[in-house]
Amino acid sequence: MFAGSKFAAFLFDMDGTVLNSIAAAERVWTKWAERHGLDVASFLPTIHGKRAIETIAGLRLAGVDAVAEADALLRAEADDLEGIIPIPGAVAFLESLPPERWAIVTSAPRELALLRIRAAGIPV
Repeated sequence: MFAGSKFAAFLFDMDGTVLNSIAAAERVWTKWAERHGLDVASFLPTIHGKRAIETIAGLRLAGVDAVAEADALLRAEADDLEGIIPIPGAVAFLESLPPERWAIVTSAPRELALLRIRAAGIPV
């Protein structure tokens, strides 16, 4: 499809493209959902690909401060890096590219993204 094409740079999504942090994220969000009386099985699919503040605010839970909850979730996710792994072949592929010609993009806050990238052994 792109044979012979030239590109100035590449942007890669983080989760599911260069690393897998689903287990860690879902552990943290499961505890949060249980504390708030949510049905975990139906709730978890809604957390991926958007910011925590958007997920929480969208629930419109009575008495819940979305900003404070998102901050607490960020701290919990930063503390749980177990099982974060690179997608097979991602590290070798990224290392084959000029480092100034690629970047990782994500809806995760930068602090959390960097922790997960390092946990997966991906060059920063």
